Amino acid sequence: MTTDDLINALARDLRPVSPGALGRLLGLALAPGLVLSAALIFFAHGLRPDLSTALHLPAFWVKSFYPLLIALTGIGALMIVARPGGVPRSCGIAALIIYMILVALGLWQLHASPASDYPTLIFGISSWFCPLIILGAALPVFAANVWFLRRAAPTHLRLAGFVAGITAGAVGAWTYSWGCIENGLPFVALWYTLGIVLCGILGALTSRSLLRW
Repeated sequence: MTTDDLINALARDLRPVSPGALGRLLGLALAPGLVLSAALIFFAHGLRPDLSTALHLPAFWVKSFYPLLIALTGIGALMIVARPGGVPRSCGIAALIIYMILVALGLWQLHASPASDYPTLIFGISSWFCPLIILGAALPVFAANVWFLRRAAPTHLRLAGFVAGITAGAVGAWTYSWGCIENGLPFVALWYTLGIVLCGILGALTSRSLLRW
């Protein structure tokens, strides 16, 4: 058999993929992952007891929107790395800009607060376990992202695993933001981001075994 014959044989039964199939596949994966992540926070941790009051605080919405925007950026990056040769540079720049805006808001909050509030705004009472909760809440979404990527065609496996982890971590941080009682934006910039990055590192370290074709 010649090379042309082999190519023709492999391509004989191929069917065209409908437009938007990759996006639908990602949505199919993310929906149950998000539900499970929210269920973990709701049943294992619980919503913050003063949620009705917190909804009127600008800091609460910044804390919630930060991981949500990172998650949306991560979803865009997942769509890119799922294709052969995909490198989501623009998504990485967008995520960095989002983080820098959060840092600026955190510095402004520190500037507007008395020095006696700095420990609370930076460390709160949950800095030592906040990243671990985010990591736990992210696991269902990470599993969903891996399931999606294994049905796609990523070629940069370590990058794809990192993106899958970062996206999952951001979703986990977003669900946790509804149960977290902290209102310090420096706290979010440090400890939420640490939890998200830990998820990215986990994805990169496990990428070879989880995403290998």
